[in-house]
Parts: sequence; structure tokens; C-alpha cells
Amino acid sequence: MIVSLQVRQFALFENIQLELQQGMTVFTGETGAGKSILVDALGAVFGARATTDWVRHGAKKAEIIVEIESTDPRLIRLLTEQDIDVDDGIHIRRVITTEGRSRAWINSTPTSAATLKKIGNICFDLHGQHEHQTLMQPEFQQQIIDARVKSAVKGAVVQAFTALQHIRQQLQKLHGNRNEAIQKEAWMREESERILALNIEIGLEDKLETECEAGRHIEQVQLAAANAANLLDEQEVNLRGILGEIIRQVNTVAEHHPALKDAHDLLNQMDALASEVPIYLQDVLDSSMDTEALIAVNERLAQLRAAKRRHDTDEAGLIGLLEHWQEVLTTLDTTAWDEEALQAQLQTCEQDYKQVAQTLHDARIKASILLIQNLRPFLDQLSLKNMQLQASIVAQADKQTWKSDGWDEISLLAAANIGEPFKSLADTASGGELSRLVLALKGCGALENEPDTAIFDEVDVGIGGETGWCVGKLLRNMGSERQVFVVSHLPQVAACAHHQVAISKRVENNRTHTTLIPLDMKARQQEIARMLGGVNAESLNHAQIMFNQGQT
Repeated sequence: MIVSLQVRQFALFENIQLELQQGMTVFTGETGAGKSILVDALGAVFGARATTDWVRHGAKKAEIIVEIESTDPRLIRLLTEQDIDVDDGIHIRRVITTEGRSRAWINSTPTSAATLKKIGNICFDLHGQHEHQTLMQPEFQQQIIDARVKSAVKGAVVQAFTALQHIRQQLQKLHGNRNEAIQKEAWMREESERILALNIEIGLEDKLETECEAGRHIEQVQLAAANAANLLDEQEVNLRGILGEIIRQVNTVAEHHPALKDAHDLLNQMDALASEVPIYLQDVLDSSMDTEALIAVNERLAQLRAAKRRHDTDEAGLIGLLEHWQEVLTTLDTTAWDEEALQAQLQTCEQDYKQVAQTLHDARIKASILLIQNLRPFLDQLSLKNMQLQASIVAQADKQTWKSDGWDEISLLAAANIGEPFKSLADTASGGELSRLVLALKGCGALENEPDTAIFDEVDVGIGGETGWCVGKLLRNMGSERQVFVVSHLPQVAACAHHQVAISKRVENNRTHTTLIPLDMKARQQEIARMLGGVNAESLNHAQIMFNQGQT
């Protein structure tokens, strides 16, 4: 709720400060005293579009400050997300300059008008101006009706829609993959064949490079291998023969010195290793690579390097790409089967959704009929006897319009008089009638989860007598659960309020000044007497009677 309000240099308000309380507070005063300005000031602090008309003539800026007390988790979460500390309460300040620029702070932290609007949606209801009427919003009208529908019925629609959306997404993904694959199919097949022909393995480039190098120097390699074989084992004086003689010489005396034993062991190892060398040399001597074979190896190496550059990867990456493309191509071949299965599931999900959506549709129709029946007595009491209401609940055939809360398009319609065509509330009801309709909804318990603070402007337009008492009592009852501000000309409404503030203006030094004065019991009776037509003994006595009646 709003604990305090301070308004400076705002239109006719030079410097207004108010401490506000729980319950119903009525603002009264002569026509033109500034009651609507108070409504504008409250709208401004909760993010209404700034206008230069708000800045008092001669001032550089207008300023509105409010202090809020609230434990609403939505508000706390919103402010926490904005990194705003709320331990010491919530103070909102908005400044509007003569150039129309606007700045705002919450607990000294700069914020935006958009954030103020979000706070306003949580904390503040303004009734009486069409642009601020939650009742005008289709979502709100649906909530009023859905509040009377069993949770299980609504939950079944949510569950069915979730399943339907899951299948739709799978089909969409399947179609997307298939369309992409079809566009790339020829390329993937061609590229797969090119890479598959390379018979790629890890380290292939190094292997091919070695083969190419050997092929380019085959004559020199074989000559060197032949010379090495001769020196090692074949010519009259060769390495293995010399090595054998050294071993024999050492062996005859090895037992006489430990070092010779070690030397003998090493020489035997050398001889064993040397005996294995001819095998490798013979492989070289037996190998051959003609020009065509060398060209083929060079070509394979070039194609491998080109593929690696083309796909910016190594041998392992090319092997992975090949596996992926083959998987995609295989999937493309089986897509028709997958789609057929998903289409069957889609039809089942659509049938399930239709069934539960129709159940919700029927429940909404019953709920709307009951709601309008319950509203009728309150509408009659509030001088809306001729107003006829009906709910338009139309099932949408277009599957793309189906939602998690059903397939219905819902709106409340009204006819100003019996026999007249039904139109939207905006085209039928005045601001005062809409405010009284809200009161009727409140009276029959139709509204839930309302903001902590509500302000009613124009609620008493065109009514009086017993209807005025009915409006006043309904507002007072509303004030027992939340903070309610009412701008009123009716003494009956004023008499029912828990608190009353008089708005008056005076001219001083050729400037108009507006003041707001909280009234005690005696002052309230005098103000009610003024509202009755003038302060005299008879009107004061009448005001006393009305006040006593309104407070019971």
C-alpha cells in the first residue's frame, strides 16, 4: 500500500504531503479543485507517459515521491532483479522537466518508466480512465471467467497443448533437417565419395609424404642400400666379418678381465643387430616405383591436403565428417518413415487437445452464465439496470491460434439497453459505468489477486440516492481488504469512507494554489454538509445522520 505521497510543482499542486492509510479514503472538493490532478500524479509515479502540462507554470520541474509498503513476492523479485535494496522500504521518486524529459529513482537507484509501469501493474489499480482499465484487457476478462473453472479442466488443456507442441517441434525439426539435407544432398554424396576414395587413416599425410620422397630418390636410395649391404656382409672384407674377428679375439681373454666380459657382451649385441640390417636393406633393393605409381601417390597426397584445407580439419576431422554425412544421408532415406510416425502422433495429440479444449470451452460458457447471473443484482443496485452483459466465447478453428489456455477467443460484451446490439465494453460503457461494473464484479467475488491499492475516479457519475449508498458500501467493503482511494462528489460515498481528504484551491498573489487536508470527524461532517448543498444547521444535522449511517 501507499504509505505517503509528496507532490511538488505538479500542475496546481505546489507542495502537497499526505500520510495515507489502509482502508477507503475519499477525496472530495469543489469541481475544478484538483481532484483529477491527484489521479494524474499517482499515475505519473507509476510510469504514465510524461507531459509538460504536469509542470506547474513558472517551475523548472515537477516531482512526485511515494513510499510503498508491500510484501508481494512479485514486487520483491522485480526489485531484486534490478539490484535494488528493499530492506528500508520502497521509495519511488519521479521528476518531469519543462522539456518533457523524465527521470525516476527507486531507493535512490535510477530506474526507467517501464519499470515503474511494472511496479504499477503489481501495486496499483486505476479505475475510471479507459487507458488504465484492467477490465478492458481481454486477458483480464478471460481471467474473470476462468477463475470459475476447475483447475483440473484448465490443467488438462495445458498438458495436452504441451504434448502437441512437442510433436510439432519434432516435425518442424525433421522438416528443417530434411530440407537442409535435400539442398546439400548432391554435394554431400559427391564429397563423401571423394573423401571415401582417399581411404583416410590417421597419419596418412606423413605416410604418403614419405612414399613420395622415396619415389623421387629411388635410384640413390637403392644404390646406397646396395653399398651398405656389401660393406656389411657381402664383400671380402666386410663389417660383420671384422666384427666376428673382434669377438673371437676378445672371447679368448675375456675371463681374465671384467671389462672384457662387458665388451664381449656388447659386441655380441652389435652382431645380433647387424644381422637384422640386411632384411631392411633387401626391402629397399626389392622395392620399385615407376613413374605412374609416383604420380598416383602424389595425386592422393594433393587431394588429401586439399580436403583438409577445404574443411579446415585434420585426418580425424575428415573421418568424423564422413561419418556424419553418411548418417545424414541415411536419415534422409528414412525420413519418410519418421514423418509418417510423427504425423500419426500429431493427429492423436490434436484429437486429445480438441477434446480437453472443448471441455474447457463448455465450462467457460457455464461459468460466464453463472457470473452474469451473480452480477445482475449488483448491476441493478448500481443504476445499471438496463445494462445487459454477455460473454463472447468463440472456439478458433485455426490450429495455429491454439494456446495452452485453450482455443477460445473471449471478450465481455455489453448492451446499454435491452434489445440493443452487444458491443465491446469500450464501445458501450462510460468511465463511470465501467467503474461501477468493477464494483459489481468485486461485490460478487469475481476479482482475485488484485493490487494492494486501487483508485476510483468517476465512479459516482450519473448516480445518487440509494445507488450512491450501494456504491459507498461496496467501496467500504473493498477497503476492508485493501487500500482504496475514491474521488467522489457524492455525500453518500463520502460518508462511507474510513478516511476523508478535502481538496480545495485558493488564489494568492495572482496564483492558484491547491491544498489537501485530512479531515477529522467534525470536519468530515462539515464537508459532507457542503456536499449536500451548504453548511447550515439542517445540512449539518443531515450530514451527521449520513455519517453515522455510512460508518455502520
